[in-house]
Amino acid sequence: MNPSRQAPAVTHDLQMQVVVDSGNRVALSATLDYSAHDPFAVSATFRTGEGDITWVFARDLLRDGLTDMAGVGDIVIRPGHPSRGPIVNITLSSPSGAAQIEGSRHDLAAFVHEIFTAVPEGSEWLYLDLDRTIDDLLTTEGGGAVGY
Repeated sequence: MNPSRQAPAVTHDLQMQVVVDSGNRVALSATLDYSAHDPFAVSATFRTGEGDITWVFARDLLRDGLTDMAGVGDIVIRPGHPSRGPIVNITLSSPSGAAQIEGSRHDLAAFVHEIFTAVPEGSEWLYLDLDRTIDDLLTTEGGGAVGY
C-alpha cells in the first residue's frame, strides 16, 4: 500500500433477525465492517447471547446477493421472498450448525454503496500491502522464518 494513501474504513451497525424453529424470528444485532487494509473482504459480527460470532466473506458476494443468489457452501446470500418485503437472506453454515439471517435490503445496500464508493471496484490493488503479505507468508506464527 502506498504509505501516503489513507485506508478507508466503513462500519454499519444493523438490526437483523435470525430465523429459528417454525419460521419464528429473533432480533439479532450485527456490525458490518470494511477496511481497505483487506480491500476484498467484509466482516459481519453477530452479537448473540452466547457471545460474538464473526464471519468474513468477499464484498462482491454481499453486493451480488442483493439482487441474485450468490455464493455456495458456507455462505449464501440472496434476496428474500417478496412476501417478506425488501429483505436479504444470509445463510451461514459451519460444522457446528447453520443459521439463516434476514437483513434489510435498504440497510445492506447502503453499506455496499458506501464500501464501493470508498474503494471502487478495480482499485483494490492500490490498498494491498504486498510487502506485509509476503512477510506474512514467509514467517511462521512464532516469528521464525520458514525453511526451504
